[in-house]
Amino acid sequence: MVLILFTGCHAFQHEVPAPLRGRLVLEVEPNPIRAIAIGENLYELNFDIIMREEGGRAVTIEDFTLEAVAFHTVTMQSQTFPASFITERGYAASIEAGKYLRFSFTKRWHLPTRLLLSGASARVRARTRDASGYRGETFVRVGIEVPR
Repeated sequence: MVLILFTGCHAFQHEVPAPLRGRLVLEVEPNPIRAIAIGENLYELNFDIIMREEGGRAVTIEDFTLEAVAFHTVTMQSQTFPASFITERGYAASIEAGKYLRFSFTKRWHLPTRLLLSGASARVRARTRDASGYRGETFVRVGIEVPR
């Protein structure tokens, strides 16, 4: 019995703790985003992007992509922004462990027909690198509402 107990306890000594990895979580406010018609087939979307580190290790944003999606699956427009897009607005592109970055964003999109706004959504995707060099990618999808 003592031998079994000793062998069982000995096995626990060989466990190696998993290294912490930075993990970015994205939010968009408001949700859904209101698309305001400002011209013929031109819509303006105003929203905040919140990037929150929840993995326990600082992350650096390499770039982020904003996509307009129609009919729940068809990507109508896509634009990728480098980290300099964030830093040029006075924000840091690095987020310390447990901290967050929130910045306002305005996007104007030409959409060929109002019918494409049926089932419309926006997808924000961010690519990151944590303090140990681990690369990650995360995204969030939010609805788009068009006031009548």
